[in-house]
Amino acid sequence: MKALLRLVRPLNLLIMAITLVLVRYFIFLPIFKQNNLEGLMPDWQFLFLVLATLFIGGAGYIINDVLDIELDKVNKPRQQIIGRKISEERGKSLHFNLTAAGVLFGFVFAYFSGNVMLGIFFVIIPTALFYYSYKYKYLPAVGNLVVAFLSALVVLIYWVFEFYHLKKDPASFVEVSRYFILLNRFLLSFALFAFLVSLMREIVKDAQDIEGDARFGCRTLPIVLGIPPTRLLVIVLEVITIGGIAWFQWTLNRTGYSMMAWLLLPAQVLLLAAIFLTLGSKTKASFARLSLLFKIIMLTGMLSLIATWFRNY
Repeated sequence: MKALLRLVRPLNLLIMAITLVLVRYFIFLPIFKQNNLEGLMPDWQFLFLVLATLFIGGAGYIINDVLDIELDKVNKPRQQIIGRKISEERGKSLHFNLTAAGVLFGFVFAYFSGNVMLGIFFVIIPTALFYYSYKYKYLPAVGNLVVAFLSALVVLIYWVFEFYHLKKDPASFVEVSRYFILLNRFLLSFALFAFLVSLMREIVKDAQDIEGDARFGCRTLPIVLGIPPTRLLVIVLEVITIGGIAWFQWTLNRTGYSMMAWLLLPAQVLLLAAIFLTLGSKTKASFARLSLLFKIIMLTGMLSLIATWFRNY
């Protein structure tokens, strides 16, 4: 059981769940309550989305380790689970079962949201995760961009289904449509934040695993560009992210969300620290620390959404 929990990356799954909860309860619910809006999907329906996300995410981590058995013998021999504590066949079975459960919950969620065809999202996502593990992660930038996009999708996917749920009641839809600009501003900003932080973390993880990846013929960015240019690319992305947060803070102050602007400050400070850590990263251990820092930055930035609760209640 302990090995299985490590296999599905419980901390990463927790961040996914927290992100969905923050989007629903700290963007949508406060705005709906403050403006006396109705039509938000019920909590039990939202639970299906959380379950679908967690099952599909866990399955993605499993298939990644299944397909990386030989690589992990070099990159992380002490942390390797598939092939040591859980057999490859058992791993494939777990991947199939978790994916099937995630797709099922996803289609149920789509049905109750008003458009069962949106359930195709829950087929596309595990397919993208499989091909990421099978092929994309070994190509320059492609795998990094796929994971970054899927991280941003965790922020956006709730809004897609809530949109169709609202359309079932035209009166509520028209009333809520007046606040689409505000909702989109929050969602797109935090989706972009998730995209950039995930992209940086994926590049850093490739630098961390460069020894094993190079031995097996992978063509990740650190292998193609070299470590110094890769560090420079990450620093450029860090500066862009800091600038984007600063612009968003300015916008928040102008629109009455000054508390959120202040709560984003820790993420900026951590990003500044990440720049200095990136400059000095040369070893596997230093890149591992930087990867962990990006995970903390992601969580810190998303938690700034709690400011909407205090503003609207």
